[in-house]
Amino acid sequence: MTGSGSNFDPRPPKDRRIGGEDSSKKGRRTRDSQEGSIAGGGGMMRRITGRSEMDRAKVKRYEPYSFESNRTQVKWVIIALMMWVVVALVLAWQDRSTVSYLSDLRDQGMISVPPTQQSSLRDIAEIIAFAEAEGINCTTEVDIISLTPECSRLMDVQDKYTSVKDTGAILFVLLMAVLLMNMFAFGSFAHRASRNVLAMKNAEQGFTAEKAVLWFFIPVFNLVKPWQVFKELFRGSDPDVTTSDETAWKEKGKVPAIVHVWAVIFVAVFFFNPRTIGWFWYSVRETIDDVIVAHQRLIIADILLAVLGVAAILVVNELHKRQEARHAKVGMITVTPPLPVDPLEEALKEGIRRKELENRRARSKRNSSSK
Repeated sequence: MTGSGSNFDPRPPKDRRIGGEDSSKKGRRTRDSQEGSIAGGGGMMRRITGRSEMDRAKVKRYEPYSFESNRTQVKWVIIALMMWVVVALVLAWQDRSTVSYLSDLRDQGMISVPPTQQSSLRDIAEIIAFAEAEGINCTTEVDIISLTPECSRLMDVQDKYTSVKDTGAILFVLLMAVLLMNMFAFGSFAHRASRNVLAMKNAEQGFTAEKAVLWFFIPVFNLVKPWQVFKELFRGSDPDVTTSDETAWKEKGKVPAIVHVWAVIFVAVFFFNPRTIGWFWYSVRETIDDVIVAHQRLIIADILLAVLGVAAILVVNELHKRQEARHAKVGMITVTPPLPVDPLEEALKEGIRRKELENRRARSKRNSSSK
């Protein structure tokens, strides 16, 4: 069998050259042209979120590489995380305003939450139902259309509550948009930081760069694995660990307390966040007291999100400083990633091994019988 090192193409199938394809065919995209288009294109947002960096790394993941500074990426990660912190705090303030407004309504004697504005017919029906529940004289469409004093008061209450709810909904959508930006930016940072571990004179890294990012998105495992990944990154980036023993970092590398704090907050946010409060913890909100308590818990969840962002900023900044310091200590080192296992080649090897074993057993039986 011919050597696999020269024939096996480690690139994904979509990036490989199809057998028999004419290399002189016009318009054919080579690997170099793909890399150039990824590195130089994609627009500002792809660079900010880290998508272009991750695409570039994907194309070159089996080629020799050296230490790559995360200096620029750290700036974008910190900016994205600061946006996350600001939006989370504004959302907490908005939930506090909602609590304050509902508390005022409760002090006025209301026991249920005002309806938000819907279509006109449904709006009228809900206003009438709300008025009946509160014992307010606004029980017919004529009363609402003529805007009697009682109905006018209820309409004002509804308008203000709708405005408060809509503002909170817009802020939550903005928070989700910032979350997506952070996912790409933070993932790109973690990917490069993981690749740098071997380029800082270390050996026997447990998590590959791809898995360092992937574990964040696998349910249940993402409660523990990201913490383990960053513990490994910090140990492998410790500038105080000797460089003469390439495995010393696994035992002697230090992990700062902020990494554990960040991991604990990450798990807490996973279970206690604005979505789980509405879906699980406070899913029953029948009275105005129930809704006030739910929004009070939302304030805690929003602040917890902001604290998570601050902890992530400290973790990213500290890891970057450690990697820069260790790189300055060990100098430039070239790392050649191991090629992935070719399933077909491994199957052929296993088939040959089994065939040889069967032949040896057959020869052994023949020799035994001849004696």
